[in-house]
Amino acid sequence: MADNSELEKAIIGDFIPLAMIQAAEKEYKKKNEEGSLTDQDRFSYAWHLIKSRYKDDIKKGISIMGELCQDGTDQRDYLYFLALAYYKLEEYSEAEQCINRVLHMEPNNSQAKDLKKLVSGKIQQDNLIAAGVVGGAALVGAAAVGTLAVIGGAIVAKLISK
Repeated sequence: MADNSELEKAIIGDFIPLAMIQAAEKEYKKKNEEGSLTDQDRFSYAWHLIKSRYKDDIKKGISIMGELCQDGTDQRDYLYFLALAYYKLEEYSEAEQCINRVLHMEPNNSQAKDLKKLVSGKIQQDNLIAAGVVGGAALVGAAAVGTLAVIGGAIVAKLISK
């Protein structure tokens, strides 16, 4: 079994060159102006955007893919790529919601299972970091209270001894 970094590389893959994204955008705009834009055209453009290295492109891809989810029939593919986009933006709870919907439709979908594993690992990692921050803050707070108690005790002892 591949470790998570290998699995992540396999799922996310390489970024699409900017020239390919621009070509897809040109085609998308042309068909939109002609009034001949299909769901497949929208999906293709959103897919290109989601495979970009740039967050603004990915966000635009999420918007288009989300629209397709609302009025499209091939929910599984739309949801999978939405989950992938959210994962790339480190929005793991949204990615988890999308990938869980895919797995609800197709429990044995190996691509979705692999992405679910990555998403779950990132959520667990974030939870551990958050717990460490909270634990560290509690430790600092306890140390501050302890220090104040010692100082307060010393002041009281000094006042009593006078």
